Amino acid sequence: MRNKKGQFVKGEKRGFYVAGMKGKKHSEITKEKMRIKATGKKHNIETIQKLKEKLKGRKVWNKGLKGKQKKKGGYIFSFGEKNPNWKGGISSEREKMRGSIEFRLWRKSVFERDNFTCQKYNIKGGNLCAHHINNFADFPELRFAIDNGITLSEKAHKEFHKKYGKKNNTKEQLLEFLQL
Repeated sequence: MRNKKGQFVKGEKRGFYVAGMKGKKHSEITKEKMRIKATGKKHNIETIQKLKEKLKGRKVWNKGLKGKQKKKGGYIFSFGEKNPNWKGGISSEREKMRGSIEFRLWRKSVFERDNFTCQKYNIKGGNLCAHHINNFADFPELRFAIDNGITLSEKAHKEFHKKYGKKNNTKEQLLEFLQL
């Protein structure tokens, strides 16, 4: 509902919309009530004519798009050199490595071996990280060795790196961390 100045007043109903509900989700009961109330309602002929007139000549956003161009979150994505944000392939070796199929397979294999369970807190599922036992940067030959990975929850992973840093990590540090 609006006050005399035309501003929305918080908490007062305005049809189905409550100004104080912006950004919040309706409960299932409320959704059902709204659905029942709106059932069978149609625009009258006058309103339909106004809408048609208003939309006449408007360009459709997706007309002529093909292939890999997709709409996600309101943006049309092109990949590689066709993307307007392309900067000539300047990704670091680390970024390329972590986006590779080998890395994804390594990560999945580590999770499956550990039964998708954090090895510190014994929590199954949730936000998991595949942690390299011997440092990713210092041991390039062990990057995709399944024995060089362990499943940690996001919380445990942050705790580990907060305590031991992000460089020169070793198996001894991990064993000490898991014992605590």
